Amino acid sequence: MFKKISAASAVIALLSATSLQAATPQQCIPPETAESLLTYVLPGALGALRTKCTASLPANAPLLQADSAQVQKYEAASAAAWPKAAPAIKILVGQEFPADIEMDAFRPFIDSMLPAMLVQEINAKDCPTIDKVYSLLEPVPAANLATLTIMLAQLGSDETKENEKDPFNICKAQTE
Repeated sequence: MFKKISAASAVIALLSATSLQAATPQQCIPPETAESLLTYVLPGALGALRTKCTASLPANAPLLQADSAQVQKYEAASAAAWPKAAPAIKILVGQEFPADIEMDAFRPFIDSMLPAMLVQEINAKDCPTIDKVYSLLEPVPAANLATLTIMLAQLGSDETKENEKDPFNICKAQTE
């Protein structure tokens, strides 16, 4: 019973408008954890993109092929990434996330909510470009795709203005 209440509290925290901005500059997500989170949500995000772009793309567009080898590759990587991705959720939600919640109990909520949140800013006019990028990434392993995406996000965050808050605050990579 308590786990269900904790899960419900966590969902409410995730749904709150400020919950994804709870990560303070001191509380960043390690790059490896961010990569795992990206790998984990990729199949769900692709599904949400598929739904959003169906009317904007031809039926044979690579992005719309839900049973492709590319999607299967991402789904396999997603399943393996979950244990390392879960800590990123706690960081994103911040202090509002119940400390004692079992992350596996929270997983179905993440699976349904996070991909939809990620694609909400996508416009139908962007779908052909997204489809083109998706098809170009086909030979890239999921782990390399996640690493590349996080590296590009880090480069972009270096140029973020000081007064802008980045809700997905990735820790600076350690230089050797």
